Parts: sequence; C-alpha cells; structure tokens
Amino acid sequence: MATDARVYWHTRNRGLKEFPDAFTTSYEEGFATSPETLAKRFGGPSSDNLMVGAFAEGDVLAGHAGFQRETRAKNRHMGTLIGMYVTPEFRGQRVGSALLDHLIGEIRRLDGMEQVNLTVTHSNESARALYLRAGFVTFGLERNALKVGEHYVDKEHMVLML
Repeated sequence: MATDARVYWHTRNRGLKEFPDAFTTSYEEGFATSPETLAKRFGGPSSDNLMVGAFAEGDVLAGHAGFQRETRAKNRHMGTLIGMYVTPEFRGQRVGSALLDHLIGEIRRLDGMEQVNLTVTHSNESARALYLRAGFVTFGLERNALKVGEHYVDKEHMVLML
C-alpha cells in the first residue's frame, strides 16, 4: 500500500502539472499533499471510497481513477468519480476504458449506489467521449468553474444512473 501511494503521488502530480485545466487541484496543492494522505483514498475492505490503477511493467502506473461516496444520509445513494488520469504514453490503448469499466463495476457492488457524478473539462473531447461511451449523460455546464492563471475553464457535469 505504501509503495502504491508513492507511485500514485508521483503520477497524480505529473497529471496536475501537465494538464492544469483538467483537475481542480493545482500542482502546488498536490505536491504539498503527502503520499500517506493520498493513501486514504485507497479505501479498505469496508470503505466506500475506491481508487483503481492500471499498472504497466513493474510499478509503472499507466493511469488511475477514483470514487468518493457521499457521506450524508440523504445523498449516500450517489458519489463522485475523481482523479481520472491516463499518462500520455498509454493513451489510445484503452487504458482509460479499462479503468472506468473496472471502477464502475466496483461501484455497482456498493450497497445502495444509484448514480455516479463527475465533472470534466468541457474542452477535453477525448475524456468527454470516454464518459459518453460509458453511459454518462450531461446535465449541466458550469461556466468559469476553474481559474487557471488568467484564463477560465468550463466544467461539464455528467451522471451515470446505475
């Protein structure tokens, strides 16, 4: 688990740095978060939080995706897809589809889950296409959701009904 957390920390920070428009967390915030803190996202046997990874040779993390279930009683029927990222050298090899399919399968096993929400940068056509192929539908567009430097980024809100 500790090795996975360090590998995840490095890969996540790479994504935050290379694609600042794609994530709400900034590279600086990600770098300041310890691998041990991120390891809490991995969940455990009784956790409703999930993190999956696609590993290539050895401990090379080709991509990752996570899920956080809502904690309050009235909205525990849903959760949010978080931190979906595939490194550039593994794109176009169906790593993202495999990660997403596996994660959705795990989410379906959680008792009482009815829907998965996510946000995606509106201009990220490949990520949007991946989510649409998986069955997500758009339910809103949040203008100026992020401010990266001096420019704004719109986020598309999507949902998958389980």
